[in-house]
Amino acid sequence: MKKIISYLLAMTVCFSLIACGGPDKQPAIDAHNRAGDAINELAAIINADPETYADYIDEMNTLVDMLNQCGEVLENDDTLEQDAFDEWVEVCGEIEQWAIDAKAELEN
Repeated sequence: MKKIISYLLAMTVCFSLIACGGPDKQPAIDAHNRAGDAINELAAIINADPETYADYIDEMNTLVDMLNQCGEVLENDDTLEQDAFDEWVEVCGEIEQWAIDAKAELEN
């Protein structure tokens, strides 16, 4: 009887773990936050002298819109596939890299 109860308990734990498994959106959230920080640093430089850095404003606004869209997706309770979260990680990484590169150009 103890073996049967132990077996049933073990199966219950296994099924509950399987049910909890889902896409991991934490890497997308982290990438979004890093990209947002990089954009904010760049924005501070541009806002200090917008006439000099006008060439960057349009592209930065486009990337900010993309970043905001990503944030809305991440805040939404709809269940997305892991591939969608992985794509957002990549997009946010590209936005972050653009902001880092632009900041380096402006600081030189």
